[in-house]
Amino acid sequence: MKKLSAWLVGGAAPFVILSLALALTLFASVYAAFLSGGPSGHALAVLAAGLAVSAALFAIARAWQRASLSAFSRLDQAQEALARHNDRVRILHAIDRAIVAEASPETIAGGTIEPLRELLGVPRAIVNLFDLAKGEVEWLAAAGRRRTRIGPGVRYSMRLMGDVEELAKGEPQIIDTHALPDGPDKEALLASGVERYMAVPMIAGGELIGAISFGGPPAPFPREQVAIAMEVATQLAIVIMQARLRERIQRHSEELEQRVLERTRELESFSYSVSHDLRGPLRSIDGFSQMLLEEHQGKLDEPGRRHLARIRAATQRMGELIDDLLLLAQVTRAELRRDRVNLSGVARAVAGELQSSEPGRSVRCDIEDDLLAEADPRLVRVVLENLLGNSWKFTAKIPRPLIVFGAERRNGGSAYFVRDNGAGFDMAYVEKLFHPFQRLHRDSEFPGTGIGLATVHRIVTRHGGRVWAEGSVDGGATFFFTLSREAKDG
Repeated sequence: MKKLSAWLVGGAAPFVILSLALALTLFASVYAAFLSGGPSGHALAVLAAGLAVSAALFAIARAWQRASLSAFSRLDQAQEALARHNDRVRILHAIDRAIVAEASPETIAGGTIEPLRELLGVPRAIVNLFDLAKGEVEWLAAAGRRRTRIGPGVRYSMRLMGDVEELAKGEPQIIDTHALPDGPDKEALLASGVERYMAVPMIAGGELIGAISFGGPPAPFPREQVAIAMEVATQLAIVIMQARLRERIQRHSEELEQRVLERTRELESFSYSVSHDLRGPLRSIDGFSQMLLEEHQGKLDEPGRRHLARIRAATQRMGELIDDLLLLAQVTRAELRRDRVNLSGVARAVAGELQSSEPGRSVRCDIEDDLLAEADPRLVRVVLENLLGNSWKFTAKIPRPLIVFGAERRNGGSAYFVRDNGAGFDMAYVEKLFHPFQRLHRDSEFPGTGIGLATVHRIVTRHGGRVWAEGSVDGGATFFFTLSREAKDG
């Protein structure tokens, strides 16, 4: 049926049908005359009927041909419209995907302008950005028949965009290149074959930020062509506005981070200075209190001696707190110098010092051999001094205290740990552990300043790692730390 329809649509089909009908008519007439023994009325009747049928078949064929041509024409138009619609949707989807991927406006415009030019059927199309303050226009992307240019650099007067006030209202502008003032911009447009062009505004959030311009030889701009350009212009305006918003947020975030860093440095410097200046007066208070106890002990009654002892204990605690604050400030300000460190050796040295400080205690220390890391030797010793020192302190009331230093594989990296079977802690308060002055035990149970774990956190963070803890009340505690971003807690 399709082959028959295609043949009928062909220009010669009606005449072929007519020729066949006439030939058949002639053959029938001759055959009728032969049967009659010569020309007769019957033969003439056959001839007349054949001619009438031939004429009717020719008319039917011609009518079928015209109807088929019209149907095929409408089908072709529908297919062309469908293809344009698919191209239109493809361009808009490409822009949507690029928005989700947070691609730059240059990348999005560069990937859009050439398909848009082809879809519009024009020799040249440009995505323009407006600098309203300077009255200038700058290319974001431009496409011609031979090449595509992406990125800023080409600037020209806003006058080439028509009436800017009307553009701001959402009204496209049609510009006759020949009517433009003489100059290099006009010459460049004419040289590229653009004698007449349209500027379609790009508006986002009520702000005119640019326009899509396209054109070529003098010709009207079909409604569909303008609708396509306006759809793409709306999407590109959203892209550019979102990119500017991201840049603004990023810049604001960086400024805030810089301010926080500056304020932190100022506070650390202030803390360091104040702490350093306080040490002298505290030493004087402690020293004079000791002299009173030693030189005038006989003149003091028991309550007086107790008061002096409490003064000395308070000044000594304050001295420890100041020392810890100074250490916290130093580890923050000190330059980080990574080197190959034998953590096992450092841990053994720290454990030996703890044992020497309390020779009467018997604490089992299991330290894994050959634990190596790339870290600052001085700072990583501070970490182990605090963690092992805490384990030593919190196992003081355990009959058979045990401290373990080792490592586990976590997410492709090493997570080091210090584990003990001491007092432990309630996991509900684990987030408090690494903040300054946050303690989970009373001083009467286990003395301390609440600075040590904050110092550990600061050092580990500076190494690009993290520190976390696990424990239970009276069930011991384990403190994990990494010295790079490879290993994280599970």
